[in-house]
Amino acid sequence: MIGKIKMYWIFLKNFFIYAITAFLMKLFPKYHVKFRKWASRVSITTFISEVEIKGNIDESAELFVANHQNMVDIPIIEYLLPNVNLCWVAKKELGDLFLFGNLLTKSDAILIERENKKSLVELIKKADDRIKKGQHLIIFPEGTRNKNPKKLLPFKAGAKILAEKYNFRVQPLLLLGIDEIVTFEPLKVKKGKLTVIALPVRIAEKNSDWYKKLEEEMQKAVDEYYKGK
Repeated sequence: MIGKIKMYWIFLKNFFIYAITAFLMKLFPKYHVKFRKWASRVSITTFISEVEIKGNIDESAELFVANHQNMVDIPIIEYLLPNVNLCWVAKKELGDLFLFGNLLTKSDAILIERENKKSLVELIKKADDRIKKGQHLIIFPEGTRNKNPKKLLPFKAGAKILAEKYNFRVQPLLLLGIDEIVTFEPLKVKKGKLTVIALPVRIAEKNSDWYKKLEEEMQKAVDEYYKGK
């Protein structure tokens, strides 16, 4: 019973954190990056006891890619990149969600329709605009949340096309251990340690197999993490 009370209290605190953030971003849109970073920093302390980072995160990369398990990935990545103005690339329907959708739209996110070629063209155009504004793009190449933390979903082509169009430097990130901390089906929160693996930056060169090798390298790192667990 005490465990359930603690769990719901964590969710309630996070709801208020992001409700306040959404309100402030609406009132003072100029400072949306500061508000987002504050919210992510405060939020993750409610459900993560320790963050271990393996490797070096290159904050100058134009594109960040990461595995995706649930919605807490977003504040975690914002927390990991305190000096980076991130532009999130997400599916369009997320923009309609209560509270979270407001946070996305106010942060200048690019919302796309999956499997829609016109939407991909729009993504490429908007990406150029965001980069010129000094933002860095972040995308989940799996395309959706993955319920199996040990096996990455096949990477979608969108990240590859976008990266190659602008010859981006791509920083891969793996967030591991989230499945032991937060789940929504069933609802569970157990404060614990998060492991972040920053793999070497890759250059998105056309007519090369960089994207396939990236997927293989990320899966290999996941396999190593879960070996013996």
